[in-house]
Amino acid sequence: MRIEPGKAVGLTGQSGSGKTTLLKAIMGILDGNSCVSTGEIWVENKSLRQLSAKERRLLCGTTLGFVPQNPMTAFDPRLKLKRQMVETLCLRTGLGKAAALSQAQELLLSLGLTQPERVLDAYPSQLSGGMLQRVAAALLIALKPQYILADEPTSALDAQNRTLLLTLLAEQKLQAGILLISHDVQALTDLCEIVHVMVCGRLVEAAPMLDLLTNPQQEWTKTFAAAYQPVRKEQWVWTD
Repeated sequence: MRIEPGKAVGLTGQSGSGKTTLLKAIMGILDGNSCVSTGEIWVENKSLRQLSAKERRLLCGTTLGFVPQNPMTAFDPRLKLKRQMVETLCLRTGLGKAAALSQAQELLLSLGLTQPERVLDAYPSQLSGGMLQRVAAALLIALKPQYILADEPTSALDAQNRTLLLTLLAEQKLQAGILLISHDVQALTDLCEIVHVMVCGRLVEAAPMLDLLTNPQQEWTKTFAAAYQPVRKEQWVWTD
């Protein structure tokens, strides 16, 4: 699999097939009883397996950006969001505290959070999943990572926030490479040039999303395509 700036690659497959494990391997956050035993992960001509834990952490945020499925996992539950956003912006972009706070407020406003001061004064548990997803998106915009790893980012969002997040990813795609893990057919179709299918930890098929739906090759893809076929109006059955 190859991810390039200016392009988006999709990854789909059955639950438990290894999609999130692949993402964790790239980020260097595999569970303690897991490791990469063979193969290589290269970022900007650097083998991630050859870097120390400290060196890999330096890549997080500015080189590798992460959009989690559950935005609660992206924040420290013990700290208010103001401290977390300001410290992250100061550390990763070199801004002073006042400038970082001002940028955080502006970004939250641009993402539809009309009371940024209230959001920044809250703990993560005091905000909804959709609001936290937008806070995470605000940091993503500010840090301008070269590559974005998005793990089922639309699965817990309502229609409005889903559209907002996908618009944001489309804008970030102008400057970054994106790996989108998703079962959201429309998102994979609109955003990704190519979509890989993973089965039991292996990439078994790859094509644009519409081609996967119209000409699936693997059994899982055939089942997925059949389930997605829209029900035509003339097939509806009305009962009293």
